[in-house]
Amino acid sequence: MNNAFLKSFQTLRQVYEERAFSVIVLNKTLNNCTKRDRALITKIVYGVLDNDLRLEYIISRYVRKMPKGEALLFLKIGTYCLMELSIPIYTVVNDIAELSKLSGDRRTVGFVNATLKTIGIYAKDFDEYPTDDLERLSVRYSYPMWALKKLIKDYGRQTAERIISFTPDSRTTVRFVNSATPIQIQERFGVEAEATIFEDAFRIKGGLPNDSAEMTMQSLSSMAISRICASLIPSNGNFLDCCAAPGGKSVYVKQLRPDTNVISCDIHAHRVELIEAYSRRMQVRLKTYCRDMTVYEPKWNSFFDTVLCDVPCSGFGVLDNRPDIKLFRQNKDISELMKLQLAILDNCSRYVKPGGSLIYSTCTVFYNENGQNIRKFLIDHSDFSAGRILLNQIPAADGKDQYQFLPYKDGMQGFFVAVLTRTK
Repeated sequence: MNNAFLKSFQTLRQVYEERAFSVIVLNKTLNNCTKRDRALITKIVYGVLDNDLRLEYIISRYVRKMPKGEALLFLKIGTYCLMELSIPIYTVVNDIAELSKLSGDRRTVGFVNATLKTIGIYAKDFDEYPTDDLERLSVRYSYPMWALKKLIKDYGRQTAERIISFTPDSRTTVRFVNSATPIQIQERFGVEAEATIFEDAFRIKGGLPNDSAEMTMQSLSSMAISRICASLIPSNGNFLDCCAAPGGKSVYVKQLRPDTNVISCDIHAHRVELIEAYSRRMQVRLKTYCRDMTVYEPKWNSFFDTVLCDVPCSGFGVLDNRPDIKLFRQNKDISELMKLQLAILDNCSRYVKPGGSLIYSTCTVFYNENGQNIRKFLIDHSDFSAGRILLNQIPAADGKDQYQFLPYKDGMQGFFVAVLTRTK
């Protein structure tokens, strides 16, 4: 049995059946796999999840009745491999048929085998998508209809399509603590490296040590938020990262501004442990607390020069890392998230000194979680006004009070950031 197909199936089954986080179960799967299998498993798992709606639609065109459970998952894996990977048709069909024997049902094996043979004939040239414009976009790019309609409302039809059709760079972004160049990285580690807008970050093709204090994986958007925070902290200032796990922004701020007193919080103890483990690996000293950031902490009243509220959100700006979000997030979730976001922002605003900065950030692209929340906050808080983003590496954002990063135009994940200044 093809080990990569087996491991992909086992990983995906946990995501579909148990709603497990794809990144967590995938990382566990990859721990015990060969380098060659790791690459293929990652591609299949993320590819199937990212293309879920599209795969179901294509499968529906070649079956009389849509299968469920394991049978459908076998077909999704096979169809994805037939359409997107350079694996011979007979290899995919035979290996997935062999995999389907796990069902213990001969009829399932025969059904999967016959269906994939048919799909294999048309897979590479398939273009029979729905004729309705929105339905076609939703299916073609596997984007939930409710989310597509929100994008069109927020950005317009043309920009919405650019957002959902954009293919992100598959290379890993790695931040180096000490100065480095692409040539130095290539000579030392034997990997391809390309410079980015930030002098300490590189796009890497290949593997690097994952337990080193001199480098760490961090997205450009996350780095941008960290840099904005660091630019607003005075000498020997106090910085609060309210929802900090796993700790990337807190650690980077401390490295950018070593004289800063950095306090990092999260609501769950195990997530605070993630911050502590990350800071130890990077040899950075932080103060950590397990706190519900909707609950007032009197000792922090007007104590911090800069406060970051990187709040829980719908996550539609980081679908490249979390494609399972498209499967399970629903429109009704947004209103509940907005209540939590504003509750955190309202409470933590009290921790900002007069003249200090309150930074609001999400990893989503929806206006009501971003600009709408900021507008409401400013209406309710006369002691705050619009601040100023300092980020000269991105001229479109530099000098603005808020900015929405979008992958297709900024080349980074879809984060949002707003800077507010406490005036009283």
